[in-house]
Amino acid sequence: MSPILTMRNQRKVTIDRWAKDLSRHLLLFTHRQWTYRNSTVHYKPSEGKTVAEHTMVDEQVRSLLQLSPILLPPQHRYLLTTENRTTLLQGTTAAKQFWIAEIQSALAEGALSRRMKRIKCKRGTIRVRRNGRTINIATLLSSLHPPAVEKEKGLKWKKRRRK
Repeated sequence: MSPILTMRNQRKVTIDRWAKDLSRHLLLFTHRQWTYRNSTVHYKPSEGKTVAEHTMVDEQVRSLLQLSPILLPPQHRYLLTTENRTTLLQGTTAAKQFWIAEIQSALAEGALSRRMKRIKCKRGTIRVRRNGRTINIATLLSSLHPPAVEKEKGLKWKKRRRK
């Protein structure tokens, strides 16, 4: 005969019943945790993206909106206007991702143009006539330098070349 336990509500519970209820509550508790985790990690509410992906895109947009328009070339400064900001923040995540790609491309273009202004162009320039004047314009290849590779010199190089 199993001992009988009494609870606050004066309901009599046996050890077997108590063990069954405990295991049932543990299973239900772990199942609720598992479903909550799956809903936050794997749930894709809209546009095929998880909640974490949506928040990551929103954070990127907010950080890029803090940029100064001076960093962008003049033809891309419209991306940081106030009208564009309001429509962007209310838009879809796909539109935000396209905007992020446009901003990153404009930033790269601005950095390249600033770099080309600083470089003295001797080799790889193109002569262009504008308004009756000859102007040297640097090509893209003249502004990019190949990596420095050490060259082999001496007898070892000659022996390897003969083989």
